[in-house]
Amino acid sequence: MKINFTYYLFFLFFSIKIFAQDPIQDTISPVVKNDTIFNAPQETIIFPKTYWNIGNEKRYNVTTSEVKLEDDTISHQEQYTYNVIIQVENVYQNETIVKWNFRNVQFNSKSFLNNPFSLVNNVSISFKIDQDGRFLGYTDLDKTIKQLVLSSEDLENKYLDNPTAIALIKKNLQHYSTEENIVKLFDKDIRQFHHFYGKSNFTLESAPFVYQSYMDNLFSTSPTPATTELKLNEIGVSQTNYIMSSFQEANKDWLANSWYSYLKDLATKLGSEQPSEKRLKDDIKYYVKTTSRIKDNGWISYSIETKKVKFQDTDYTLERRFELVD
Repeated sequence: MKINFTYYLFFLFFSIKIFAQDPIQDTISPVVKNDTIFNAPQETIIFPKTYWNIGNEKRYNVTTSEVKLEDDTISHQEQYTYNVIIQVENVYQNETIVKWNFRNVQFNSKSFLNNPFSLVNNVSISFKIDQDGRFLGYTDLDKTIKQLVLSSEDLENKYLDNPTAIALIKKNLQHYSTEENIVKLFDKDIRQFHHFYGKSNFTLESAPFVYQSYMDNLFSTSPTPATTELKLNEIGVSQTNYIMSSFQEANKDWLANSWYSYLKDLATKLGSEQPSEKRLKDDIKYYVKTTSRIKDNGWISYSIETKKVKFQDTDYTLERRFELVD
């Protein structure tokens, strides 16, 4: 076996592995906040935050598309959609409880049962945010686990004559029906939605807000150090909405060393020749772009996140799109 081809084994399962890593916390310095989003007519200052009240409810259509190319040929393609109903359950002191309800989960691929997100239809999850909209933590996970069990039972009922499908559903349920793992099904969607809240003040002329962050590791379970830049792109003519953008890129040196360590470990396991240090110069591109239009009340009109991995003959793209319905 040639070691330079074995990395395809990883990319083959990349779409599944992204559910398996622990939620990642970024490190951001405290910022000075404004009392209002829009300030000073001579230079409009934007501070993205939520202005939500108990009983607020919004519905979104969400589409996730995944494409993997090898030698410019599609080797894997999948798309799934769902509705999420977001409800503000409680507001007290400096914290707000928000609940996401997942409905109408639909896949366009025959192998969708391999994706653990197939289990989340009619499942809800609650979490806390601070007064600005920054994510704080999950709540009532026992309720979410019970709903996941019921959802999986409903899914099993559609495959009573297919023991292979039922076995796969049970395997996914067993893995994700713990408090540690169940949040991995929802974390990336929720983090994308709350990505821009409470970070900093922005103007159209100001330099990007830059901070150190982390990304999923392509080659191990350790988070990948990264740099994130946030920028205000546009303010609506009506002054009732604005567009924020984000660019997060993995540390290239760290990524190269992680790749080299992965190759060495793999060669040892396979009893193959150890890789040359020249592999440290392999060109790996790994970044995430996010764009959101946010209303002056803090609700998202739309949000698009694109994750990109380009490596040798492999080009992987994952796009998640939120669109406000009502």
